This record gives sequence, C-alpha cells and structure tokens, in this order.
Amino acid sequence: RSKLKEYGDDTGSQIVDALFKEVTVLGFIGLLLFLTTRSGTADSVATFIYGVRDWGQESENPLAETFETVHIMIFLLLVVLLFQATAILIVTREVSRKWGDYESSRGFGMTEESIESKFVEEGYIERVVKPDAPRGMDLLMLKPFDYGENFWERLQKRRSDLNKLLMYRAIRHEFLYPRREVRRTTPRVRDPALFSFEAYLRKRLGKTVLALVEINATTWLISTAALAPIIYFCVSLPAVSIRAVQCSFAWFLVACAVLLTVLLEEDTYKFTPLVPSDPRQTLRLFSGTSTQMLRRASQYAKTVTGGQRKGSARIRSSSGKRFRPGLGGMEYEKKEKLGTPPFFDGDSYTFLSSLTYEQLFRLISFFQAVSLTALIVCYFNQPPQSLLEGILYGLSWIEWPVMLFFVVPVLMRRLTLRNSIEGKKDVRAMRQVAVEGNRGLIRDFVVLVRLVGLGQSPPPGLDSAEHRDRASTIAKVSEFNAEFDLRSQSEQLEIYNIFAVWDADNDGEVVLSEMVQTFEIMGFSTHLSEQAAHNLLRMVDEDGTDIFTWRKFKALAVMASATRPIDALDRDMEDFFDLVDINGDGRVTVNELTLALRRMRIGLQAEDVCNLLYGHFGEAKLQVTKDEFVEWARDMTSPAAAVA
Repeated sequence: RSKLKEYGDDTGSQIVDALFKEVTVLGFIGLLLFLTTRSGTADSVATFIYGVRDWGQESENPLAETFETVHIMIFLLLVVLLFQATAILIVTREVSRKWGDYESSRGFGMTEESIESKFVEEGYIERVVKPDAPRGMDLLMLKPFDYGENFWERLQKRRSDLNKLLMYRAIRHEFLYPRREVRRTTPRVRDPALFSFEAYLRKRLGKTVLALVEINATTWLISTAALAPIIYFCVSLPAVSIRAVQCSFAWFLVACAVLLTVLLEEDTYKFTPLVPSDPRQTLRLFSGTSTQMLRRASQYAKTVTGGQRKGSARIRSSSGKRFRPGLGGMEYEKKEKLGTPPFFDGDSYTFLSSLTYEQLFRLISFFQAVSLTALIVCYFNQPPQSLLEGILYGLSWIEWPVMLFFVVPVLMRRLTLRNSIEGKKDVRAMRQVAVEGNRGLIRDFVVLVRLVGLGQSPPPGLDSAEHRDRASTIAKVSEFNAEFDLRSQSEQLEIYNIFAVWDADNDGEVVLSEMVQTFEIMGFSTHLSEQAAHNLLRMVDEDGTDIFTWRKFKALAVMASATRPIDALDRDMEDFFDLVDINGDGRVTVNELTLALRRMRIGLQAEDVCNLLYGHFGEAKLQVTKDEFVEWARDMTSPAAAVA
C-alpha cells in the first residue's frame, strides 16, 4: 500500500483501501464466530434449537461445527478477494495503456498506429501513388464509415479496433472542444494542448474499480437473498450435480457480464458524437489533435516576444499539415465537424442508468468471488471423484480468468467513459489532471535542460574516439535502451512525448533542426544549441544517418540522467537558473519563471507556477534562490513525481 502511494498509483491505492475495509469487516465477523464458539454460546444456542442435547463434547456441537466451516469460508473469501483485486490492478494498467495508445494515435502517417493506416487496413480508403500530390500519394474513399446504422450492425463492429479508436477520439474531442450549445452549461478544459484525457479517465477509472472490490450493504443483502435458495437446493444434491450447478452458475455470470457490456456499449454509442461518413474528412478532423501534435502546435506558436530569432533553425511544420497526403480533392472542401450525439438528437432511450450499471457490476464481481470460494471449499470437502466431476470442476475454474482478463476490461473501459461525458464531467478530477499536466511539463523541461548539459559536457567514454566506432556505438545504444525499458511506463511515455512532438511527419525520425529549435526556444544561444545537438547525435548515431530515431533518443534520455553524477545534473539546472535570473540578483521570482517557461511554449500562468512551488515547499513562495530552484527541479524528476 505504501509503495503504491509512493509511486502515485491512485487506482491501486483505492483498490487496496477498499480491500482493507472488506478485510476488516470480514475479520470482525470471523472474530464474532470464534468468540461465539469458544465461549459456549454456540452450545447454548444449539440446545435451544435442537432441544434435548444428544451430542457429547463441545467439538461435536453441530452449530459450532457450522460456525467453524463458515469461519474458514470467510478466510478463503478474503484470499479470493485479494487475488481478484491484484488481477483487477493488472487489468486497470492495461486499460490505461490502451487509452494512452488511442490518445497518441496520429491522424495521418504511414505507421501502423496512425488512423490513416487503420482506415486503409479495414478497406475504407486506399493509397494511390500520385507524384504531384503531397507526400506523393492520394487517399481515395472506397466506402463510407459509420458506427453501424442499427443495433445489430454496431454489435458486429464492437470488436473493431478502428471503431473503438474513433469512438474514443470523438468522445475526447467533444470533451476538449464542447459543442457551442453546451459550452455555457458544461465545465471546459482551459488549455486542451496541456490536458491529458487519458489521465482524466485514469482518475475516473478508480471509481469504476471500486464497484468491483468494494462491497456495500446492498450487495450483501442482494447476495444473501439470491444465493441462499441456491445453496439450500444444492445441499441434498449428489456431488456431480453440485459440480454442474457450480459450473453453470460460473458461466452464467460470464453471460450476464457479456450482456452488460453489449448494453453498455450501445448506451455509450448514444452519447458519442458522430464522425463524418467520408473517412478523409474524419482524418482532417482528428489531424493535429493527438497529445503530441497539440503540444507541438502550442510550443511552436508565436512566442510572447514575437517572431523567430535571426539565424535560428526553422521548424518544418508546426502542426504536421505539410506532411499530409493528397485527399483526392477533399482538402479543398469545407472541413466537417462532429455530429450531435444520438442521445441529444432525439434518440434519448438508454437501457440502464449509470448507477444501475455500477450496482450490477458490483454484484457480478462479488458473485464471482463467492463462486470461486465455493470451488475451493468443495474441493477440500470432497475432491472430484469421477472424470465428469473433474471436467465440470475444471470448466468452473477456467471461467475466472476469462471473466477477469477478457470481459472485465471491456466493462471497465465503457463504464468509465459512460461516466465521464456530457453532464458527468468531474471538475475536481479535471483540476487534478491540469495540475499533474503542469508537473509533467516541468519534468519535460528538466529532461531537455539535462540533454543540453549532456551535449555540452559528455561523460568520459561517451565522446571518445572508441565510442565513435560504429560497433561500440551500437552496443552502447542497445545497453541504454535495455536500461530505459526498466523505467516506469509513465516515465517512458513522457520521454516518448518529447520525441513525438519533434516527429512532425510521423515517420519515426527527427531531424537535427527540430532539436536545435527547441534548445533555442529555451533561451540557449544558436551556437550552443547547434553544438549540443550535434554532440548528442554523434553519441548515438549508430547507423550514420544523421537523424534521431526513437531508439537513439531513448539512449540519450538514459545518458542524460543515469550516466552523469548528481553534481553535473544540478549544474545543468544552475546554468538554466542563470538564464532565467534576468537581473542577476541570485533569486528568481514567480513572474521571471513564468516568462521563462512561456518562452519555452510551456503556457503556465503565474498561478500555476505558484501552485507547483507550494506543492513542493509546503508554503507560498513568490521567489526562490538557486539552491531552492535546483532542489525543486530534482524533486520534480523523482520516480514518485513521474507517475503522480
């Protein structure tokens, strides 16, 4: 639990807190049963119920034996809930990763992850070679796209990754840029370029997860009323029939969960904005709206001082439009917008409310834990005696991973989205994500400052004649890539976002001028920026192409931090402090720091900077010394801050 809090895993912390709560409740129930048995109360109650006492010692008391059995069952239920919570924690991380992939998918590009490639793969558009067209090709429509004209068509498309991606991006687009008619009545994101919808959903995911691990009084009452008749019926059945009932009940839960996902996906569709029927218009609509391209457009907008310095490196494209292909003439037509969600366009019928979905979700999860506990208890009482019993018992166990790792993720994704759109926006979660986004931007700038420091003063061995040997360079890059893969997923994603912002044409390659331009924006001179960028490229240019790839940049990210002593990293921040300290008085005010960050296209307000300083120092600060600034920057790049 302390580790989860240390690394900022909010969802994991909520799961553990809910689990501790259930352990406490069930522990007190177990203690009550133990005291009842050992104090002789069970013996008195049994005499009252059964009349004349016809058993010998207390250990032979039928009611006491029942209490002991229930005590063991409660313990097993605790163990099952623990394993179930662990599995759910793994599933939540996979769900978050999927959302991150959807959020970073580019509109245009030849990579497999781009929306353009997915349209081509599913046969909606085709790429036609045309030398005089942008990027040397035209995109032609083969068939129109829609989510499905009726329930059955949508049901058939529910497994399509393209369908899920476009629904996610449409919901995200509506969240960041609300329709005109609802702008005054719904909370708005202040700066979409700096807001992570995936991080917001991750916050909301914690509440969805509680529906799986938190057992309220209503769940207990419904479970008791529903399961008591089944248990009473099974008491007089032979062993093979009991196995059949257990197997049927387990897979009945799967069927109910699958039905719930179908209904929930249909209701989610009702709240999803409609995309244009022409896939090329959809590409135009979502082009430039991925996390990286929004940040790129924000960073390469006009500076507060205006203009571009003379002699500085010129960027290739601020939004990537220059690298789009031809659209068969569609590029000259008016750009279409998202359509109104069906729910707000006359089709307002939904199967169930959000609260009903959550309660059913909670019930299915608890029934799942009870079913698994019953399997364990039955095995201890009487293991399978025949081949048929063994098959039924095995099928009952197979249901558990099928439910947790295939059905539950879909339920969690859809229910979280269902609770995060239109009138269900969580303002508190939006503010938390905005603050975390600001911290992420500061971490990005610290990484960039350290890259400049690495380029100015490479560690011994990384800039030697031996290292410039091709074989040695390849070995070093591979070594640092392996070390990078050991870092947390959130830290890897932040580093990737820096690289992806530079990759304007989405081909996995970054030219030197992109890095030089960024260093100049930060305030470093043109000469120093070019020198640092060239030195960095020389350290990792394993193939001699004079371009940065993701593999090379991962190696640089590790070199800039792990291969350098702490005093060198602090010296990088001291040098940047001197750039920010315009009047040279040894102190940086909030306004000076805000202007420096805005010069880097990090659009934080003075209020945001004050909140970040307060979060570290625990007190309001209008200015910081050099030592305080270095300490603050060091804290912002700690593992806990990277995943907060």
